[in-house]
Amino acid sequence: MTSFVPADALERLYASATKKVWLRLIPVLMFAYILNFLDRTNIALAKTHLDIDLGISAAAFGFGAGLFFLAYCVLEIPSNLMLHKFGARRWISRIVISWGAISTLTMFVQGETSFYIMRFLLGVAEAGFYPGMLFYFTLWFASRDRAVAVGMLLVAPQIATVFGSPLGGAIMGLDGTLGMYGWQWLLLLEGIPTVLFGIFLWFYLPNGPRDARWLSAEEKEALIAKTTVAGEPEHSVRKALKSVFSSGVLLSIGAIYFVTQLCVYGITFFMPSIVESFGVSGSLAIGAVSGLPAVGALIGVLVYPRMFRIYGHPIRFIAVAMIGAAVSTFVAANSGYVVSLIALAVMQFFVTGTAPVLWSVAMSRISGVQSAAGLAMINSIGLLGGFFGPNLFGIAESRTGDPASAIGLLTIAAAVALVVVAVLRQLLLRTPIQPTIAAALVDDEPASAPVVKN
Repeated sequence: MTSFVPADALERLYASATKKVWLRLIPVLMFAYILNFLDRTNIALAKTHLDIDLGISAAAFGFGAGLFFLAYCVLEIPSNLMLHKFGARRWISRIVISWGAISTLTMFVQGETSFYIMRFLLGVAEAGFYPGMLFYFTLWFASRDRAVAVGMLLVAPQIATVFGSPLGGAIMGLDGTLGMYGWQWLLLLEGIPTVLFGIFLWFYLPNGPRDARWLSAEEKEALIAKTTVAGEPEHSVRKALKSVFSSGVLLSIGAIYFVTQLCVYGITFFMPSIVESFGVSGSLAIGAVSGLPAVGALIGVLVYPRMFRIYGHPIRFIAVAMIGAAVSTFVAANSGYVVSLIALAVMQFFVTGTAPVLWSVAMSRISGVQSAAGLAMINSIGLLGGFFGPNLFGIAESRTGDPASAIGLLTIAAAVALVVVAVLRQLLLRTPIQPTIAAALVDDEPASAPVVKN
């Protein structure tokens, strides 16, 4: 039984503990996510070469890229439930080691069938990594801080894109060295470090605040007090699954997240081809230019969550993001080279920047095993966009010969998402957490910060 601690003392202890969490955990998890995104998307740089070297067409490439997300989605919830059961240290480490190994072994693909198999297995290996980290955050951060924490985590894939694309382009320049293709070197040199880092995580990560040797006993109790809802019952797995799959709020958030991921991954896997169609040549130049739109995403995840933390009103922020995505993709689809790149950067700013806001709203309504299941469900729905996005672009390119021909369809998707935002607003009104909190969530009164549980 934790002894009574005055509110001001509790806040001081929580602030002290949180500073240590930022220093000890966030950089490590960000680096893990950088490796995750590199191993997941580096195949985009190899798209043209896979066609030349192995005869893998644009449509086959898009299908193979999407298969990753199909496997990932199917196993998201089971994986997150396993994390809740076995602890973050064991399960996150297992995920990192296995995906690094599969990514490395992809260098041995011989054609479309083996490419499909390896992409599917990569999805199996990675399943649960991102929602697992989100669940992990619920153990370390109070609700008011989670949007900013998730925003910092989402800096990682933008760093991976901005700097990883030129790095990948440079590695591709090793084509022919020791009799290996450039894309084989890419998979090898970005896969092996991931395996080694996964082994490091096994020894480094604590399962939760109670296992963190770098926190004092008082700081541990403060973190637990600020991240736990007093009197909230723990759900059984069956009840947790039933509650999240029947939640209109969570399903609506998943649908909006689907559109954001459709935009992100449709562009990500075909950006090198789009840049090449603009007349840019050379692996290094294509990689460098391909990373430019991710600068918009990087700004988005740094700025958007902080604005949300100051002003609250998530529905407004989500709606503005969808409007921004619709307008920017329309401009990108109907403009020249330079304007299209800028417009795609703006699109990335909105769709990536709003993700922490979506996750913050979701995290405010679930906890414990329910949180593990709910976050995984939302991510599963969202990452179906990662399956359909590359497929959409692959089919469009096969029919038109233009890798950018599907961008205009993203405008329609963002417009449809606006309708879902309106539905989400009504659902939040009907199923409030607390009267004062519900009002802030649906924009009926101002909120200084999106505090939803603590």
